[in-house]
Amino acid sequence: MNKLIPRRGFLKAGVSALGLAPLFIRAAGPSSPNSQITIGIIGYGAMGKVNTTNFLNIPEVRVVAVSDVDANEAEAAKAAVDGHYQDTNCHSYAHYQDLLEHPGLDAVCICAPDHWHARLGMDAVMAGLDVYGEKPFAWGLGEGRALVNAVTEHKRVWQTGSMQRSMGEFRRFKALILNQTLGKLTRLECGTPAGMAINPHHTPEQIASSLGHPPAHLDWSTWLGPVKGLPYNASLHPWNWRWHDSFGGGQLMDWVGHHVDTALWTLGLENDGPVKVEATGKRPEEGLFNTYIEYAYSGTYPDGRVIEVRSDFMGVKFTGENGWIHVDRGALKASDREMLRNLPADFEARAPSHNQNFIDCVRSRATPICSAGSSHHSASLGQLAIVALDSGQPVRWDPVTEKVIGNPGQAAHPRLGSRLDF
Repeated sequence: MNKLIPRRGFLKAGVSALGLAPLFIRAAGPSSPNSQITIGIIGYGAMGKVNTTNFLNIPEVRVVAVSDVDANEAEAAKAAVDGHYQDTNCHSYAHYQDLLEHPGLDAVCICAPDHWHARLGMDAVMAGLDVYGEKPFAWGLGEGRALVNAVTEHKRVWQTGSMQRSMGEFRRFKALILNQTLGKLTRLECGTPAGMAINPHHTPEQIASSLGHPPAHLDWSTWLGPVKGLPYNASLHPWNWRWHDSFGGGQLMDWVGHHVDTALWTLGLENDGPVKVEATGKRPEEGLFNTYIEYAYSGTYPDGRVIEVRSDFMGVKFTGENGWIHVDRGALKASDREMLRNLPADFEARAPSHNQNFIDCVRSRATPICSAGSSHHSASLGQLAIVALDSGQPVRWDPVTEKVIGNPGQAAHPRLGSRLDF
């Protein structure tokens, strides 16, 4: 729909990580209100498959291109798209930079592992594209801030896949809280999973025999991104990368963009940062996977409110002077069921899906329900919890400058820096 000025040299030179201005200008939105939104998919793992299906099922969207460093996944993605449209027109790219140059592209959906989120997002927005990006917003807080700044500077529409903001039970929970159902709030709790949901997609013998020898269909060097030189290990790809601290953040970071995000969104704190984060937790004692398997952390916000997060239950539970309300996927409960009727008169029982909300905003240029800035702040509470866990000390934090106060060791933590320049 939009004529694209070639930019392969610009992207592949890596200057996108340095905050330089793009060498081209793209129109802000589709060329016609009645035209389809064209979208490319980057990463066809678990959430890549889910989001591709969701976008395929939106009539005003056309998925035109896919990319994955795993050729098998790229082939599967193209087959899925071609099968849906009953043609062979979907373009498959081994390198995401080439997908960003696809003629007429309006937007991309980024479903790569966490350690690629910020770099892919930076390059996409600097290519003049709107982005639906999976949570968490970024692997690290420093690179997350750089990405927020890029989205703002280049005036792009960004939706993070914290889809609970668009799900009925969580929208009801927020409406009940804002309607003063509980009265004065006295405790704010979030529960996210413990342990690791390891997918045993290879046998120990297969892992041992292939160590250091990636299969021909996988571009391992590119998959590693900023994590240079790690020998191929079949345990990591697909899925299980999230249990290795260099690539993901375990259940803590997988779910900070869900239940913790729901709590912050409900309280109107999704665009604020904490002033103090305290944490305790436990990592595995041995093995390749090293993310926290048990944890409890809390974030104190500038107005004194404290968000508690633990790995011993699931959902969001707020307690107030009138009782409590607990929400989880598929469940909304209260100390008194009558409280669940206290919805405001203007509550909309049905709302657009998370993917549809993104597409609506691509067309209107409005801010989606889960913007770059709000999802950065949600992710930052988990990132700061990891800093507190690793250091064994509370983090004193300036939410305006996004800097650690009075602890140079914590300030040097990798999660607070940037791994964009690779």
